[in-house]
Amino acid sequence: MKFVTTEPITLLEALKKIAPDSSTTTLRQWLKVGRILVNGKVEKKASQPLEPGQTITLADKPNKKIKNISIIYEDQDVVVIEKPVGMLSVATDFDTEHNAHAYLKRHYDDQRVYVIHRLDQDTSGVMVFALSKSAMDELKVQFADHTITRCYTALVEGKLEHKKGTWETYLYEDANYVVHVTDKNGEQAISHYEVLDEKGEFSTLNVTLETGKKNQIRVHCQHVGHPIVGDVKYGATKNPLNRLGLHARHLAFDHPSTGRRMTFESPVPWKTKPSRNN
Repeated sequence: MKFVTTEPITLLEALKKIAPDSSTTTLRQWLKVGRILVNGKVEKKASQPLEPGQTITLADKPNKKIKNISIIYEDQDVVVIEKPVGMLSVATDFDTEHNAHAYLKRHYDDQRVYVIHRLDQDTSGVMVFALSKSAMDELKVQFADHTITRCYTALVEGKLEHKKGTWETYLYEDANYVVHVTDKNGEQAISHYEVLDEKGEFSTLNVTLETGKKNQIRVHCQHVGHPIVGDVKYGATKNPLNRLGLHARHLAFDHPSTGRRMTFESPVPWKTKPSRNN
């Protein structure tokens, strides 16, 4: 994207003309990461005065990776990533260094990184972390109010009798870190599902979380007799993917500063027609 100035103007004012739908926070982030060039040279100063005839260029967004984590969006308030399968989201008693949160903290060495939600170690997909306390507080409110949208793709064993519906149960975690369906003494868990495809011994589901309890989708799938492939912990007997068949595909939330709806997609990382081999 290029823009040629026609009047005396500051760089930030020019950027607002180039990208009127982008927030000031986003424009300043473009400057910070070196995406703005003036007459072919990187310029990071928002107040830089420009003269008529100068050319402003928005460079392509860098494809940034940190320890196999793809950063798909970042600004002063949030960072959205694609977590790979096999990586912890946050530190545990057994591993405090090799997790997405720890890697991001080391990357953003000049600011805090706040945990908003988690993905299981063997679940891949899109996650958001906050880069300021105010952003964290606002996103936590959205999670509590269920206004954040989280959709997962799950590959499960067998074919479901009902192709669309809602699973509503109560869950509790035992001393061995296994989650079970229980009576109302547990925590309420609600998942909405729809069958997208059926191939041989397997079904592909879209699952939208209303609540976000630990292992919620995995336990719900086990509870209805259709465990997620590769999920030995919760009853799976087949593993055509050689991984857990659960991926956080879609995340949408209101930006904590601007209020704009932000939507992110992460492509499903396995073939749509899995082999029948275990």
